[in-house]
Amino acid sequence: MSGGGVYGGAPHEKLVEVTSENVPGVVMEIRYGTDRNITGQKIYPDCRAWLRQETIQKLAKVARELKESGYRLVLWDAWRPASAQKALWAAKPDGKFLTPPNKVSRHTRGTSVDVSLADKDGKILEMPSDHDEFSKKADEDFSDVPKEVAMRARILRNAMFRTGFSGVPDEWWHYDLRDWGSYEPIGVKGLRD
Repeated sequence: MSGGGVYGGAPHEKLVEVTSENVPGVVMEIRYGTDRNITGQKIYPDCRAWLRQETIQKLAKVARELKESGYRLVLWDAWRPASAQKALWAAKPDGKFLTPPNKVSRHTRGTSVDVSLADKDGKILEMPSDHDEFSKKADEDFSDVPKEVAMRARILRNAMFRTGFSGVPDEWWHYDLRDWGSYEPIGVKGLRD
């Protein structure tokens, strides 16, 4: 695990930092470490990402598969502290897309990611919508976007599914380990599923 940063190392012993060493070629674009998110503010202390080792191993497989097709995996979000969940809910209190702060978000388990695609040079590609764009374009239907964009979204989705992730119908970018519910939340006290 890496040291330094605001966390002084990993925020929890069960979390490992995501790097290009453990997820080959990953493009780190951690949106909540910048003001380019639905809150308009930086809600993470930095642009580092943390996941359980099992999640990282599966993401590495996805990254290798995508590389064979000329793509790189883009990471928008990973483990999410409860404080960030509260900030997101304050900005967009919509239970269809976000978990209320009095419940446990899937992202607090270290088994969920928000991802997209870049080309082989790391240039972010057009996808059905931007991250956290809560519109009909965000769903898994892909009928309301250009064919090339839909094709890329399906390439990403198929690679994630083949590697042991599941998706959610309203956010093409969100994926969980299939057994995410069997993992305990990390850094969350007094909340319920």
